[in-house]
Amino acid sequence: MLTRLIYAYGSTLYIQIWEERLRVLNAKTGKVFDEQPLIAWKPTGPVQKRIVAIGNAAQALKYDIDIIVSNPFSHPRSLIADYTAGETIIHHAISQVTPRSFFSPKIQVILHPMEKIEGGLTDIEKKALRDMAYEAGAKNAYVYWGDTLPSQHLLNAGLKEIHIANIEP
Repeated sequence: MLTRLIYAYGSTLYIQIWEERLRVLNAKTGKVFDEQPLIAWKPTGPVQKRIVAIGNAAQALKYDIDIIVSNPFSHPRSLIADYTAGETIIHHAISQVTPRSFFSPKIQVILHPMEKIEGGLTDIEKKALRDMAYEAGAKNAYVYWGDTLPSQHLLNAGLKEIHIANIEP
């Protein structure tokens, strides 16, 4: 019974990842997070760092000498350059489009890498993308590649009803 209630109040998030853009759509509420995937941090010790800004706000700190701004989805060969920073940005984006409540809703995520997928994705890339979503709070994560999924398809159909050859749990 409780599981049904959690699923009923849960959300399906469609996350599109480009090297210079991260777009997260909450299919249930229609809320959208659409910003640059940047993270700004300040070193506080030899190994430690403190996050100062995420997304477009980090762009404004690009020229501050004490702040380091990086893009975890910018690498010449792959879409994933920094796993930990990517997870932090995805967590931030998910928190911006999901409602805050006493009960944590069941979040299902469809991750859609939009570029650097020539020849398909390796199993390592699929696992890294799924793990980023799980660490960011998703209960289920799927990796999809292909044409953009229409938002009305996500709104009208449950995730279990999406029969697409390029979606993998």
